[in-house]
Amino acid sequence: MKVSFKFSLFAVVSLLFLLMACEPQHDMEKIKAQVNEMNDLVVKAILESTPDSVLKLYTEDAISMPSYQPMMKGMEAFKEHSKNQPPMDMKKFVLTSTDILVSGNFVVDIGTYDLIINMPDGEIPDKGKYLTLYEIQRDGSLLMKVDTWNTDFNPWEQMMAHHEEEEKAKKK
Repeated sequence: MKVSFKFSLFAVVSLLFLLMACEPQHDMEKIKAQVNEMNDLVVKAILESTPDSVLKLYTEDAISMPSYQPMMKGMEAFKEHSKNQPPMDMKKFVLTSTDILVSGNFVVDIGTYDLIINMPDGEIPDKGKYLTLYEIQRDGSLLMKVDTWNTDFNPWEQMMAHHEEEEKAKKK
């Protein structure tokens, strides 16, 4: 009985090592290139104000969690949101990946953004960070499954500064 227990334990441990070794090994250089290509496509579509081009980069069941807006789930919600957004006159938009992580069928791109939007009363700069979860498709391509981003600028800090300026102006 001791021999069969030892053999069973050896078999289970061996099977675990085999399964861990079967985890697909990803070509990180290829994945980094794919992520950079996806980021370039997003930047191009946003600078050219072609939201339909961006929508093609998402899975049908994608989730988006934009700053200061409700979460969107699924392509229909994305399309509805896209229809209701005024076109933006983006002067500058840069995405910079800082970390790329891979696990199983998913790729996580963590990075920063830097943008400038042209507005009627001047330019509005913004810097922030983003996280995009890509799903690796059967053909090896990537599609966005989940994304979120938010600004580095603290709006409450800006409101307080504006309030302080108003108070100073009143005292003069």
